[in-house]
Amino acid sequence: MAKMVLIEAHPLLRLGLWQILSKLDDVWEIEGMGLADVSKADGVHAGADLLIYGLPVDTDEAWSALHEIQRVLTPKRILLLTDVMPLPMPVQGLPGASVYGCLMKTASVEILEAAIRLVMAGGQCFPSEQALQAPAQAVCALPARDADDTAAKGAMPVSAGAQLLQITPRQYEVLVLLARGYPIKTVSRMLNISVATAKTHACTLYQRLHVKNKGEAVYAALQRGATLEWHEPNGRDVDAGQIYGRKVG
Repeated sequence: MAKMVLIEAHPLLRLGLWQILSKLDDVWEIEGMGLADVSKADGVHAGADLLIYGLPVDTDEAWSALHEIQRVLTPKRILLLTDVMPLPMPVQGLPGASVYGCLMKTASVEILEAAIRLVMAGGQCFPSEQALQAPAQAVCALPARDADDTAAKGAMPVSAGAQLLQITPRQYEVLVLLARGYPIKTVSRMLNISVATAKTHACTLYQRLHVKNKGEAVYAALQRGATLEWHEPNGRDVDAGQIYGRKVG
């Protein structure tokens, strides 16, 4: 069985990608982790057939972390996922012996699957040469996302998220809870609706997002700019487990 490791700093995007990848092929063993988990990884994760690495927005952090990932996990092949093109290159260039491809994080599920299959077969999947060969000074051209910017992006009311995705506020609430891994029965209880109604909302939002399951829905929502964070009008972010006064065990 082929071993695949997914490293993505954004927990919801990582969850969405993991759910998508886990359904693509039953001969892949997939492990997901954040950047902070790399140093704690044991020998079980070393020597993966494929590492899918979601590059952080901070360019310096992205490339320094890649070197640490290679040292600890020694993957056979690496597929990079990036937020921007042209790809800001490290001064020393890509570690060509390991990096087999690069895709935008906004790529469709079909393109992602095709790229993975190509790389796993020993092929390469890169954008045009111009998209990769950014000037050296571009390495520092992208500002890191600061705390204020992150907070602003996290502060998305339900109504704004629903409008962005062109779904109803209730469907957005269902999606937020599904993104956190809650089963549909728990979602129905937290929103004080029947299980059948919760399932209907889920099916309808899948149709509107043109996806097949909650993993693809999370991925599609984040691609479109939704934060999938719960935010009250008073400015306080809400833990999904505390919605409507219910604590989920």
